[in-house]
Amino acid sequence: MLLAIETSSLVSSVALLHEDTLKAELTIQARLTHSEQLMPHIADMLDKASVPKTKIDGVAVAIGPGSFTGLRIGLATAKGLAFAWNVPIIGVETPTSLAWNFVGVSDTICPLIDAQKGNVYAASYQWQRDTLQQVEDIHIAPLTDVLNTLEEQGNPVVFCGDGALLGKKEIVEKSTLFRMAPPTMCIPRAGSVALAAQKRLLTGDVDDCMTLTPAYKRRSEAEVLWEKRHGGQKCL
Repeated sequence: MLLAIETSSLVSSVALLHEDTLKAELTIQARLTHSEQLMPHIADMLDKASVPKTKIDGVAVAIGPGSFTGLRIGLATAKGLAFAWNVPIIGVETPTSLAWNFVGVSDTICPLIDAQKGNVYAASYQWQRDTLQQVEDIHIAPLTDVLNTLEEQGNPVVFCGDGALLGKKEIVEKSTLFRMAPPTMCIPRAGSVALAAQKRLLTGDVDDCMTLTPAYKRRSEAEVLWEKRHGGQKCL
């Protein structure tokens, strides 16, 4: 049984995956902090699914990019549970888990995650039957640049993620080849984190609980401001 945690955005999501069965999933956008919601949601889900902690044989967690605070809370929780239960941990980058919302879809999948100031974390994927291929690595760019590049490629594209929701008007007006994912597929979900992690768990490709870190992809605004105020000295 794989427990999955997703806290990389305003969405709080936890799930239980057993082989090919999604035993439970709780996904909420209530704008409460993840520190308020996460552990109660996990406990409630385990209780309602009648799954004792002894049945958990792995913990999967979204590692970003995304909300710096949300990622730290999710990863700290996942590490604590994996260590306490003595089970493996698997980190999944958020754009990859978003692409798992679209298993079998023929369009290019473009997850966009808000990076603030008109920028997005972007990547692109395509499904080849039941295999997910990453076409473009995760990078930071202005939304307009991402859309221009995809328009030049001339392929149908489906967009998802909070960056896509913020840029919805620009996306749908840019090209008839572009479309927004429906609400159930646009947000990050723990069930998809679990699916992305499951194959790795089965092959023993797991992460080190002590060294796994969030995939921030950039420094936080607080770090940048600290360095400016301290003459370029690195913030440790």
